[in-house]
Amino acid sequence: MENSISVFIGAVTDEKVKTASISVALLKIRGVSQVWELTGSLDLLILVKSPSIQAINEVVEAVRASPGVLQATSYLVLDTHARHEA
Repeated sequence: MENSISVFIGAVTDEKVKTASISVALLKIRGVSQVWELTGSLDLLILVKSPSIQAINEVVEAVRASPGVLQATSYLVLDTHARHEA
């Protein structure tokens, strides 16, 4: 999605709900492009791409309202740097 806004959402999940099932449900939300299961203080890292802040806000609200998600914090991507392999 060119000219899109990217946001990472870090989520803490309910230990009584399988993390994989929460991930599958989150991927059904329009705008969610990837979900990673993590160790540490966050259980999930969710990548959201959307054309507008309003659309991003709708996705963030949908993630927060998802069953099994206890807490979610969003991180707006300001710039991206990547190594280009030859």
